[in-house]
Amino acid sequence: MTNDTARYPRYRWFVLGIAWITIMTIHWSWYIVPSLAYCLFPDLSLTHAQFTLLITGPTLTAVFVSIPGGALGDRYGIRLVVAVAAFLAGIFGLARAFAPGFNEMFALMCLCGISFGFAIPNLPKLVSIWFPSRQIGLASGIYTTAMGTGLSLGLLTGPLFGSWKPAFIYTGIATLVIAILWTLFSRNAPKGVEIRMLPMISGIKRGIKSKNVWLIGIMMLLNYGVLVAFSGNLPEALESMHHVNPEKAGAISSLLTWGIVAGNFVIPLASDRIGLRKPFLYVCSIVAATCLFFAWRLAPSFATSALTFPGGFSIGGIASLLFALPVELPEIGHEHVGGAAGIVVSLGNMGAFLIPFMVISPFMAMGALRAYNVGFSVMSVLFVMTALIAIPLKETGIRRKK
Repeated sequence: MTNDTARYPRYRWFVLGIAWITIMTIHWSWYIVPSLAYCLFPDLSLTHAQFTLLITGPTLTAVFVSIPGGALGDRYGIRLVVAVAAFLAGIFGLARAFAPGFNEMFALMCLCGISFGFAIPNLPKLVSIWFPSRQIGLASGIYTTAMGTGLSLGLLTGPLFGSWKPAFIYTGIATLVIAILWTLFSRNAPKGVEIRMLPMISGIKRGIKSKNVWLIGIMMLLNYGVLVAFSGNLPEALESMHHVNPEKAGAISSLLTWGIVAGNFVIPLASDRIGLRKPFLYVCSIVAATCLFFAWRLAPSFATSALTFPGGFSIGGIASLLFALPVELPEIGHEHVGGAAGIVVSLGNMGAFLIPFMVISPFMAMGALRAYNVGFSVMSVLFVMTALIAIPLKETGIRRKK
């Protein structure tokens, strides 16, 4: 057995697979909410602003939990912290089925956000421990596909349950089952590999001092914010403005997230092969902005479906590269990556809450086609800003200039 085989055993793919299933289920449980709009609105007497709060509630909590969640991974290891995340997602997700009104539902959605703050920042740490540098982009892309797959399943499956109560019951139970699997089969590191458990503040301090971490975090803020705003509002917008039935609206919207899944895998793989990161960030940002702008403006024609998928493909490419970058920053290191990634994820969730609720929701609440046009146009502009912010970012690909 070579040293490389001992340091990075084949079991790494099994650990990544369990992480994939865990993250996918957590996101499925969250993003089943947009496709349940048709029954949540009348049953809970929701306003548009309240519905947006239900979608973004988990991201609000994750803003505050992600940094300590990543730091806990540095201190106690990824196995324990992600297990706690998965069990909490299952418990609070299941409890939503018994919420009598908006206040209780919103509180439970916010509590579900603890799972995001604990699990997501520790995924870059998992990759940095289990995978060699030549596979960082590929491994990051694979686990990022779990997020898009969960979002897609949420958008597709909501109407299949017939009502929101059984939807929350079944997704909650499924999440608890996966939490048990993660606890039984995951590991902190390969056998024989020692990982120092550093003080919680160590990784956070390194991340705060890194200009690159902040640039990645701001790009994540814009990318994640627009993703949640677009995918969360598109089904309702198609239904209310263009009278598309809920099933078809959900299917069209899921093309965005299925595109994200494809982009999560293909873009980082291509980036690994070429050895550069930033050119892909530039191209994906511009393509996403263009596709999403015209996807809505041409709705509800075939062009909407045709453009939504490549728009999602580009978003997926951005997301997976942003998750790979903290692992590759020389000023961070794998023992500190949890705390640093927590800063990035915290900013991303801040965008996922602020952009849909504070920037986009006021336009959608007007209930007029012109206002919807403005809201979707703003989302495209934010993606262009992502490309601009990438300019001063450090290139971390293997072909970077020394």
